[in-house]
Order: sequence, then C-alpha cells, then structure tokens
Amino acid sequence: MVIAVLTSGILPVPAVQGGAAENLIDFYLEYNEQHQLHDITVFSVFHPAVHHHPALPAKATRYIYINRYSVWSRMKAKLYGITHRHDYYHYQLEYFFEQAYKILKRQHYDLIILENRPGYALKLRQRLNTPVISHIHTDLVSPDSPQVEALIKANDGFICVSEYIKSRILSVGLPTKAVVVYNGLDDKTFSPNHDNRKTTITRQSFGFNAKDFIVIYTGRIVPKKGVKELVEAIQLLKDEPDIKLLVVGGDNYADSVSSNPYLDELHEMGRKMGEKVRFTGFVRYEQLPAYLSLANVAVVPSCINEALGMTCIEACAMGLPVIATNDGGIPETLVGQKHILVDKDRNLPQQLADAILQIKDNYAVFTGNHFSPRFSKETYSETFFKAIEEYGI
Repeated sequence: MVIAVLTSGILPVPAVQGGAAENLIDFYLEYNEQHQLHDITVFSVFHPAVHHHPALPAKATRYIYINRYSVWSRMKAKLYGITHRHDYYHYQLEYFFEQAYKILKRQHYDLIILENRPGYALKLRQRLNTPVISHIHTDLVSPDSPQVEALIKANDGFICVSEYIKSRILSVGLPTKAVVVYNGLDDKTFSPNHDNRKTTITRQSFGFNAKDFIVIYTGRIVPKKGVKELVEAIQLLKDEPDIKLLVVGGDNYADSVSSNPYLDELHEMGRKMGEKVRFTGFVRYEQLPAYLSLANVAVVPSCINEALGMTCIEACAMGLPVIATNDGGIPETLVGQKHILVDKDRNLPQQLADAILQIKDNYAVFTGNHFSPRFSKETYSETFFKAIEEYGI
C-alpha cells in the first residue's frame, strides 16, 4: 500500500525530541524498512536535529516536514486561527494539518493514518475518498469527546493502544472497527543488564548510597501524573531514613521548563525533606535505563485513567517491581509481573506509602520482573501492520 502518516503536529519524527507516540512511529517505520511492506510518507513538524538522522535515507519512507516554529510560520498560523475559529483542534495543530494537506492532496494514497489526531478525519472525510484510520494513544474518542459521533463516522477504524481505549471508543455505541495493538519497547535498551559503564549516572551523584531503598518516578511532572501525591507519600515515610525518592522528568518532554508553580511547589517540598528527594529535570529517553537501574521500585501514581502505561512496561523490563494506580490501561501492562495496584481515589499518598513499605519489607517476594515479549517493538510493529491488513482498514 501507499500510506500517508500524519503525526501529532507537536513533536518531530524521527523522535529527536522524544515523545511516546513518536518513538512508536519510529518503531513501525524501522520494521517497514526492514521488510519493505509499504510505501510510507510521513508528515511531521520540522526540527533541525532531523537533518542528519540515520532514518532519513530510508527506501520505503519519505519524510515531509512542516515548519511550525519559524516567526513567519507562527504569524501565518495565528492569522489562520483568527479566520478559522471553529476547527476541532487548537489553531496551531489545524495549521499544521492544512500545510500538510496541501502536499498530501497532490498524491494518491491507499490509506491515511492519523497519529493521535482523530479530529483531522472530519476534514479529510469531506475532501477525499481515501480510507482514514486513527492510531489512538490517549483517551480521545469516548462519550466525553466533542463531536464524538461525527468523529467515529469520519474514521474508517481505530488502532487502540489498550483494551481500555478500545472499550472507551465502543462505549459510544456506534458501529466501528477497533483493534488493540499494544505499544512496543526496545528490550535491548531496557534490560537489567543495561551497560552503565558509559554514564556518570550513579547513586552517589544524587547523594544516595548502596544501602538506600530508592523509589523512582519517571515521566512528565504535571498534576495529573500524581507526582505531588508520591512526594507526600515519602513525607509519610520520614521515619524510614533509607527510603529515598528520585523524580526523573520535566513538565513537557524536551521543551520542559525548570520553573512553574507546580514544579516550584514540589521542589520546595523536596527541600524541606533534605536528602530524601532528588529531581533530575528532563532526561532524554535513551538515558532512562541508566536512571531506572539505580532504583529498587518504580511508582506510577497517575491520578487519571492512563491509556496504557509505558512507564510500567519500562520498569518491568528493567526488573523493577511496580506500584501503580488501578485504572485505565495500566493493569494490562502488569499481567504476570510483581506489582501492587492502589486505588487513586482513596487517600493516594497513604496507599503509596503503605505499598512502598510492603515491597521494601518483602523485597525477595517482589523481585523477578522481566520484559514481556508481547510488548516487544517487533511484536508491536508486526501486529500494527497486520491490523491494517486483516481488518480491511
């Protein structure tokens, strides 16, 4: 097939600035290049770092870049927003779509894949006869979504990252095609045998010692992720001097800032706790295994229903037991793994504190997590393309 992929319009592909969806796109493009399955054109925002990326000379993939961030582009996007106030998304995302569409419409495609932008199908359905499917990474199509019936009718089908996301789409009650394709992970990178010899990331660099029991959080530092509740849990464990917390991440991928009211509040809480809490700031994805290798347990304290929970998959692949909230797609990632699930609606800090102590006091029982082959990047990519073919999407 000749396929067009419209990315999110926020982060570039290849994933030179990170991003879970962008890494997953890289995985299936790499697989497609290896097996020469389809002729794929990727429409992405531009970033200077893509210039010398080794994926660009691919035979089966063409990359078309839309410059969203130049002064001239931002001015034109602003003008577009003034004249198009009733589009589905923020004007910057709609401007990205319109620039991509100017190029896309000149070429015949057998299929258009929308990466976490199902709303683009509303315009595509009016303008083209090309089949459109949406790869849904977050809870974007549900009874709570704007224009949800029009959204479902405009898409020919949905590839969902979890059974939870599939159930949300089907709960609208309209006939549609939906298939689950679990996200993939590079198990050669995320492994308990990760080689730390080339890194300066050590326990000592954060003021921790070999006997400390290190709790780790990895991800974005925003209120809905429950980081404050995790810090409060560590406060409750003040009489356990060897329990320490390492918070890895920033507020918004590679565009993270070092200060905002929420971050400032967390840092102040950490300062009052002395050596018990350390913040790393934004960390590039390829460095994440080195940080996870320092820890004894990973905590995913999300206050929302996560679509899946890649942080759980990453932590298990590194051999860590996991504490997580029992909602959304998270439980699907922990089948067969050593973990504790807690109720996010019942005094979350106390539940997290109790779970941390339970694992610490019974650590031998909770060791032995492993990488699950159902989350390999090869399985993900193979299943992704089979879904397109088998479901006639």
